[in-house]
Amino acid sequence: MGLMQVPRQTAIISERAVTVGNEIPAVRITNLSKSYRRGGRDGGVVKPVDNVSLDVSQDDLLVLLGPSGCGKTTLLRCVAGLERPDEGDIEIAGRLVFSSSQSIFLPPEEREISMIFQSYALWPHMSVMDNIAYPLRAAGIKGRAAHDRVMEVLEAVGLDSLEKQYPSQLSGGQQQRVALARAIVGRSSLILFDEPLSNVDAKVREQLREELLSIKASVGFSALYVTHDQHEAMSLGNKIAVLNSGRIEQCDAPREVYRKPSSSYVAQFVGDTNILCGRVCRVDEKTIIVHTELGEISAASPHKLRINIGDNVKLVSRPEMWTMQTVRTSTTNAWLAEIGQQSFFGPYTQYNCRLGDTTIKVWSTDEAAGQGDAARWVGISASDIHVLASEVTE
Repeated sequence: MGLMQVPRQTAIISERAVTVGNEIPAVRITNLSKSYRRGGRDGGVVKPVDNVSLDVSQDDLLVLLGPSGCGKTTLLRCVAGLERPDEGDIEIAGRLVFSSSQSIFLPPEEREISMIFQSYALWPHMSVMDNIAYPLRAAGIKGRAAHDRVMEVLEAVGLDSLEKQYPSQLSGGQQQRVALARAIVGRSSLILFDEPLSNVDAKVREQLREELLSIKASVGFSALYVTHDQHEAMSLGNKIAVLNSGRIEQCDAPREVYRKPSSSYVAQFVGDTNILCGRVCRVDEKTIIVHTELGEISAASPHKLRINIGDNVKLVSRPEMWTMQTVRTSTTNAWLAEIGQQSFFGPYTQYNCRLGDTTIKVWSTDEAAGQGDAARWVGISASDIHVLASEVTE
């Protein structure tokens, strides 16, 4: 039986929509999968969305983060109704817009959402005013009511003097503001963003991120945002879902994703990291001792991970957590290192510190820290090391 398009007035309200605290999620994705068949006789099948479950709470700006080909855009397009998943359910504001088991598929225009594309998708023959007013006209809102609402959002995005201009007369950043204004003018409770800032330069991108957060705070909406840019994800999202080969590796607040990655994949993709492999040789209530290629390393005992003597683990640490000094100041987790390549990044300098066959990245705000030919003592506190079980990260 084929999928049927359900009229808006008969759309199904999911029995599972109400969650803890009686809050209905802006988006609920349950066991969603989408496959494509590769070209050619023996092309096989690729599965960009593989049994994904995810909630976007009201007022969340949840970022789908991952490299090209991880499935983030396909997942977003499934929520928008631009792709038909093979299995699972999608609910928007408690309304079932897709269900494989119930043969439900609502087209994009019936999902009451807005979407901003990477290419802006502005009508070149329409003025800024007409581009932004287009969703209102489609909804039957015209005349003074439409004009006033367009002028309101133009002021919100800082384009209130450019309503008569055409897209070709605008900069990339201004065109992106028009796309954002068009998305919010209809007052949709959910906006989908498909890498909307990738076509503007770094300085404008930073400014637009700040404006987007300001507009979200004043207008109020929930958002699902796709990007491959880690800095963008960290600065925009109150939650980040890191995708890997069609699956969500971790979904958490940015601080947790960075400081407590759930796998070595997340640790290596989000930010710079040092990873050391080893075997647990001692365990107590507060710390574990791990034998590594650098010798014994003390790490804080992980609360959510059951660790036993003999277990293989990975020790994850961020470069800014390491210290570099001319004298040894600690009896544990300290090694004498040769200073290799140095890279200046403005707020800090990165030092590649060689300890035998192992290289540790250390970030220091002291530009003179690694100058001279003398070796340096590098070290890290046990509390700044995040422990991962090897079976989780392999």
